[in-house]
Amino acid sequence: MTDHRVGRRLAAAIGLGAVLLVLPGCLTTHSEPNPSFRVSRDEAESDFQRMAELPVRLDRPLIVISGIGDPAISGTAILRRIEPVVDGRVIGIDFFSEATFDGARQKLLREAAAQFATDLDHLPEVDVIAFSMGGLVARDAAIPDRAGRRLPIARLFTICTPHEGARLAAIPIGTPQSDDMTPTSDFILRIRAARRDYDLLCYCRLDDVTVGEEFCAPEGTPLWWVPTPFGEWGHMQAFFDPRIVVDIARRIRGETPFSTLPAAPLPH
Repeated sequence: MTDHRVGRRLAAAIGLGAVLLVLPGCLTTHSEPNPSFRVSRDEAESDFQRMAELPVRLDRPLIVISGIGDPAISGTAILRRIEPVVDGRVIGIDFFSEATFDGARQKLLREAAAQFATDLDHLPEVDVIAFSMGGLVARDAAIPDRAGRRLPIARLFTICTPHEGARLAAIPIGTPQSDDMTPTSDFILRIRAARRDYDLLCYCRLDDVTVGEEFCAPEGTPLWWVPTPFGEWGHMQAFFDPRIVVDIARRIRGETPFSTLPAAPLPH
């Protein structure tokens, strides 16, 4: 790679880092609880202990995927919570080495085929838990390509995924993912228009300056949110939040979730 390209990428990374550091201090945080998602951190931790005493057999394999550029930090954190409370095949896939959504889609399909010892034409039906951009990769992979190959998803659980684009995508930093996550990009429009034959369950935390909680679910899809504890990042620490992950675990185990319908609207 030439020096000027390296310089542009470094400048973009520094600029994005500065935005991430400055914006949280410019926002007024919300602390009100969600009336349709009432669970405390202590209650969530206690429930994880209960579930770990009697793991439940999975209905189908489960894939946990990280966001693009994440060296499996988010996926590993979720796996550590989910694996002790279920009995069945659970795999993790990351896209640290991928710079585009298309590359990430192809890796997801290849890795799934390899880990399930099959080929791309015979992938099993799976459930998926995805953090951030990983949710868009999963939605993209569920769309058949020209050869009809796709990831057959039964349920997709997303945490802080930019389903409708991302706030920070409005800042031109010169990366393919950023360009694809503008609300009017061809990628977002294609994902939005694609038919979904799987259940999509969306979670987020408030005051997410990276994605924007208003973008964390497609229009008309329920969004279950929780307030971000003081001193934490709304986006980058969401995968550690036991309130979100315990609700997903309950749903995977076939138990009644803490979140209820109708989903409360986002606070103003």
